[in-house]
Amino acid sequence: MAWPLPPATRRLVGLLFLIAGFLLLLGVALRLYVIYDAYQRLGADAVGSTQLILSLMMVIGGVMMLRYGWRERRGNDTVD
Repeated sequence: MAWPLPPATRRLVGLLFLIAGFLLLLGVALRLYVIYDAYQRLGADAVGSTQLILSLMMVIGGVMMLRYGWRERRGNDTVD
């Protein structure tokens, strides 16, 4: 694949990353609501630290996908 990508392809890739990042953050928000509900009903024993760490990692991944997608759409250099 040629590097750098053509502008139209970069915009498409950026849009796909923005959509994927938004959907991931939406899914994490729903997951956190379920964890919070379980905590309210069953107490601290219902929530494991693994669930919270995994959710935090997914939030970070979603934000990074949004950031990459935004920079790709705007034509900025995405190599950090």
